[in-house]
Amino acid sequence: MIRTIVVGATDGLGRALAEVYASRGFWVTLVGRNPQKLDAVVADLNARFPVATVNGVVADMEDDARAQPAFEEAIAKSGHCDVFVYNAGEMRPGDALTSVFDDDALVLRVNVVAAVHWLGLAANYFRAAGKGKLVGISSIAGDRGREGNVTYCASKAALSTYLEGLRNRLAPFGVQVTTVKPGYIRTRLVEGKKGVFWDAPADVAARTIADRVARGDEVFYVYRRWGLVAQVMRHVPRFLFKRFGPP
Repeated sequence: MIRTIVVGATDGLGRALAEVYASRGFWVTLVGRNPQKLDAVVADLNARFPVATVNGVVADMEDDARAQPAFEEAIAKSGHCDVFVYNAGEMRPGDALTSVFDDDALVLRVNVVAAVHWLGLAANYFRAAGKGKLVGISSIAGDRGREGNVTYCASKAALSTYLEGLRNRLAPFGVQVTTVKPGYIRTRLVEGKKGVFWDAPADVAARTIADRVARGDEVFYVYRRWGLVAQVMRHVPRFLFKRFGPP
């Protein structure tokens, strides 16, 4: 039985991924910060997918001291881990004009500091095991800095670069590292956001991610067309992007 740990698994894409893995009979350990919500998701998945084994571990990504004990608890509940997914993410709405340090600090703490902490723990675990699949949910927003949410873009750029470094570090040890840049997914992060298009339902995105991770893809967008958009964006000259780039 394949054993998976999903961090940030009680809402949106994380919950959809947990559901996909449970439907395939995996042993799934979910990590979430809200104990009541986590218990409800675990109970729901165990009831709906009796072929799977689903457990929960409570951890808040803002609590650095909790990361290692929670990671070890998740490994203990799973027995071992074959696929580790870091899906936790934070994006503050803002007004696209004003920098608010508290909001920016929260985004960086969850999307970068906690991601590096948890993914680093998983990287050490898989290196010692000599196998495993390590997955980070990044974003096309990290491919270029945009005026609308500069800190979110920066956080995802940092995450993508960190994952690339882990990929190079762990390749000799037989560990696969995958960077997912989903594009727009119908979750709370894009709810009410203007200019959203090509948004994928969370269940469709989750199946795509699970399939492509299993296939061994290292960097991908949920809809391939986003990859073409990213290629164009990366090659737009700075003076044009500054004037006409996406918000």
